[in-house]
Amino acid sequence: MWEVGIIEFFLYLTLAMGLISPILGIRNDKSDWPVVMGIVGIGTFFVVSLLSLYASFQNILIFYNGLVIQDSFTSLILLGSSIASIIYIIAVGKDGLKWSSRPALYSLIPLVLFGLFFLSGATDALMILASWLLVSVASYVFVSLPDGKESKEASIRYIMVGMIGTLILAFWVASFAISPRPDSSSFLLTSLIPTTKSGFSIVGLTVLLLIAALGFKVGLFPFHWWLPSVYGRGDGRGISFVAGIIKLGFIAIITRSIVIMASSINGISPIASYAALLIAFLSVASMVYGNIAALTSRDFQVILSYSSMAQVGYIFAAIAAAAYFSGNSEISLLRLALFAVALQSIAYGIAKTPLFAFVGKTKRELSDLHGLLSSNPAAAISASILLFSLLGIPPLLGFWGKLYLFLSASGYSIWLVLLALINSGISAVYYIIASREILSKGENKITVGKGYTAALIISALALIIIGLYAPFLLKSIVNIYY
Repeated sequence: MWEVGIIEFFLYLTLAMGLISPILGIRNDKSDWPVVMGIVGIGTFFVVSLLSLYASFQNILIFYNGLVIQDSFTSLILLGSSIASIIYIIAVGKDGLKWSSRPALYSLIPLVLFGLFFLSGATDALMILASWLLVSVASYVFVSLPDGKESKEASIRYIMVGMIGTLILAFWVASFAISPRPDSSSFLLTSLIPTTKSGFSIVGLTVLLLIAALGFKVGLFPFHWWLPSVYGRGDGRGISFVAGIIKLGFIAIITRSIVIMASSINGISPIASYAALLIAFLSVASMVYGNIAALTSRDFQVILSYSSMAQVGYIFAAIAAAAYFSGNSEISLLRLALFAVALQSIAYGIAKTPLFAFVGKTKRELSDLHGLLSSNPAAAISASILLFSLLGIPPLLGFWGKLYLFLSASGYSIWLVLLALINSGISAVYYIIASREILSKGENKITVGKGYTAALIISALALIIIGLYAPFLLKSIVNIYY
């Protein structure tokens, strides 16, 4: 297919921009070329995601002899990552050149996006591990990039968590290798088909290890204990990229892996119901814990951190449904669930990226943000729109994301939907409190910065425009790697 060659060309351009950027920055400390290379790298990856989405409407795209396969689902996730990356570079601008870590920021962005392409589309357990390591190492560095003691401490904590997650993933690869599968001679992701008691034990361990490893990365309960000390304490400008962009790649690969491993061979999978039940339980636990913890804080960055955990809980409700539908060969409902995961992930990334960056640039406490409407009306209104999207207010994109999440989950369990709706109602309390402070008039002089204000405005407009078009996007999910 001609599309594959063109996509690979732009993908390698993205990699080249990431490798060239530090060379130009080292040769001249005052040069703006690292910023230019970073922007070009983001632009080439945006082209990659657009071409991948366009081409995947007709057929899945096979790269590197099947080690990486992009379908409509993963292509939507990649498009969301590229849009969020554009928003991120608009916000941060040249700030990264002022940090002692210069020009690392503008090199890492293209390199991470390059890694996300392989991570989200991986079809082989060893490819998942390799791309995991590339993206993870870059994310550890990302957290530490802004100057300040808190950034370094958060990075060290994140490295410790990452080491645990990587070890668990390595154990998953080993467990997957000995799991009963149609083809046990390779590490290719396939259905798990236990027929004996010991086979069920190995398969159960395999599924649990994957959820645990990726649960650490996305902040899923009970693997979330690092979240307040990393997302909540690091500089928001570093956390922004990790929480709003890198996380999308991990959501994509855990969704694909669960769907494939739970898929049926002859009509009904023996593990789909158990996997769906486990994921549904962790989904509800994440919603409840994240929302309650966010209610107890008046630190805006901590609120954003815990609300990220709750948002992951909503997304995992659809992943639970996808696992069930995959195991019972309900393809139409499976596509609805995957569309819901992709749409909500995009809404999450577009909203969280500028909000974390905004907090990193300004102040953390809600009381310190009181009066933002007086000093910067555009930033205040835009930030509130992003919060309302996370809450799920129509016609914003976050509303459609949650609507499709709940619709897909209702095909699996009505109780899961009711619990998700209750938790969404609970989250309204802290979202409304935060927006009330931001939209209040006062005498606080809050300097946001032109780039951060522009990022908030663009994100708000994107959520409105895409939200208006979202109901017509469902027909886009026509091909999935399954």
